[in-house]
Amino acid sequence: MKVNLINIRMKTTITDKEIILRGFLSIRDRKDNIDRNKLKLLINEDEFDVKFPFRRIKNIRGLAILSNYYIVRIPIEKIITENIHNKPFFIYKKDGKIVLKRSLRYNVFSNENKFLSSKVKILKDKNTSIYIRQSAKNRLIITVRNINGTDNKKEQLKINFAFYLSKILPKRKIIMYEKNSIRYEESASVLYEKLMDLGYKNVYYIVNKDNEKIKNLAEIYKKNLIYKYTFKHYLYFFTAKTFIGTESPGHAIELRTANKHSAKRIYSNKFNYVFLQHGVMYMVSLDADGRSFFRKGGGMPRNAKIVVSSDEEKKHFMELGGEYKDTDFYVTGLPKFDRSIRNKNADKIVIMPTWRPWEFNLLRVDAKDAPYYKMLQDIISSIPKEYKNKIVLLPHPLVINNIRNTKLKKHIKDNVSYDEILRDTAVLITDYSSIAYDAFYRGANVIFWWKEKDFCMKQYNGHLMLNENNVFGPVCYKSGDLTKAIKNTYLKEQGKDNVEKYRKIVEFHDNKNTERLIEYLQKDKILKKVK
Repeated sequence: MKVNLINIRMKTTITDKEIILRGFLSIRDRKDNIDRNKLKLLINEDEFDVKFPFRRIKNIRGLAILSNYYIVRIPIEKIITENIHNKPFFIYKKDGKIVLKRSLRYNVFSNENKFLSSKVKILKDKNTSIYIRQSAKNRLIITVRNINGTDNKKEQLKINFAFYLSKILPKRKIIMYEKNSIRYEESASVLYEKLMDLGYKNVYYIVNKDNEKIKNLAEIYKKNLIYKYTFKHYLYFFTAKTFIGTESPGHAIELRTANKHSAKRIYSNKFNYVFLQHGVMYMVSLDADGRSFFRKGGGMPRNAKIVVSSDEEKKHFMELGGEYKDTDFYVTGLPKFDRSIRNKNADKIVIMPTWRPWEFNLLRVDAKDAPYYKMLQDIISSIPKEYKNKIVLLPHPLVINNIRNTKLKKHIKDNVSYDEILRDTAVLITDYSSIAYDAFYRGANVIFWWKEKDFCMKQYNGHLMLNENNVFGPVCYKSGDLTKAIKNTYLKEQGKDNVEKYRKIVEFHDNKNTERLIEYLQKDKILKKVK
């Protein structure tokens, strides 16, 4: 349909019960074959009525404008189980088919992304925050997530003050961090300690003050720790010259923080960025919708340096990750592998599938209704009876607290790090998680559960880099296959064929990944050699 549909959003209200969108909608259709009362607002699979409170008047100036005023009401109970980020569309149907679909602009008067957002509505009883924000392409996005610490008004004031103070301070520091600036057990912490040992003074590490791992650190490492949510944290975030982390720069302050100064800093490209990777990324393809951050020209900073484990992994980035060049990569291996060990008496059967973004809010509201939960039940029921006492359930960090509130909590170990669990792992069962590479590196056998692979890849809108030819462990599509695979691999040596396939993706096994990386950082003058 050749229809010019112009939306001017005027106001958004978020209450305990509903989101209310208000604005003006001009529909220019020369054939006049659109009944505006049949317009709907589409959010994922749900449709909502678009109401025009005033009667349509065509010929009276002024009143005609008023007649274009619309209201859309979105019940909270509908949006709370949707995706984290939701893009609404105006749609029009004929004969049950969508013939017109238009996204909503956040600001019709400007295409520039000013990182604007509405006030955050906090629903404490649901551990949920909801807000409307501006996307990079000036589209309106409804974000639904857990409550962030930075949603608090006091924290927002601290962030804003830090931003303005940073304007008069030099940018010299190197800030390091892991997932959401909470963890201390992966490549960033390994590299941080090595740099402190070498005498670097301008290297700092952001971490949650309550993290058990930092309590017994030597003083040499403690002195440059920065505790999350402190004013120092926010100030150093704005004054850092370099970010080195296992996750995107957003994790250096707080993931999905609703603060325009923070968002502008993250997307400014005015800093060095070294991406250490949370885990080997040779899994779900980088051209998938959910991997957009990792594509250069998408979310990845233009001057990013990416640490990879092989030429094969680098090839993955260059072929499917956008505009990468050979010089964008450090082929060194991940620093965390330098400390990856496995106990001789390792005997645990560890279950860790990756998370499913499309189920995130469903898991938050009631985990038992989510297909992810039912998958865990299928896997556990397939494990032979004689091994049931060896099960350790390790859900993804973003959903583990939701699984703890179910009967499966008996399989979850509290206050134990991933590293500690992997040291005792005999067999790992996963779907598409990068933890497969960590476990296999240590000597464990890995079993892949691909029962819902085709459905999941459709949701990702991508494909698996691993396949039947290069996968380094048994692949199971049904319960019987998994039972058999466990019996064939439990407490057994890794097969030579699997080892050969694995080492094409993870090349280095000499425990010198950190040293190689530091040499690259010095060569590119991200680090200056200590005299």
